Amino acid sequence: MLGAAQQQKAAAFPSVTGYSLDKQKVSLPGGLEGQTDLLLISFKPEQDPDIDSWLPAAQALQHASFQFHYYQLPVAERENFVFRWWEASSMRSDQTDPETWHWIVPLWVDRKSFFADLQIPNEKQVVILLVDRQGHILWRASGPMSADSRASLMTAAGAH
Repeated sequence: MLGAAQQQKAAAFPSVTGYSLDKQKVSLPGGLEGQTDLLLISFKPEQDPDIDSWLPAAQALQHASFQFHYYQLPVAERENFVFRWWEASSMRSDQTDPETWHWIVPLWVDRKSFFADLQIPNEKQVVILLVDRQGHILWRASGPMSADSRASLMTAAGAH
């Protein structure tokens, strides 16, 4: 079995295209706006509180550096256009601040290969990834933020 450091080096964010809630086309990972980006990946609406636990740290990092951005990536299985439109419209109505829409990019993917590419064992917990422009995973965590995961993120992101 590979150690955590070896697993992180082996995994990379796959090339995926999505549309942010403000309807902008986003090609991941190369089209992300930061030199490093924090990806807050969820798989079920019930995981929103876990994603929300990461937002204060993500916002603080983004505020501290123009080279850093964070994105919320709700991940779902590929569906037809009408279903995707309905889901995106529903997400927009849930996110009442249009300023946040640019940073929320629903991804409709083959979940099995997406999970394999990112070495995600299952959809039980949110996954948080710090990636560079090429999609290399620089840091990862799962589940809600804790004091330890926050400290670890700040160190990985170069914030003190």
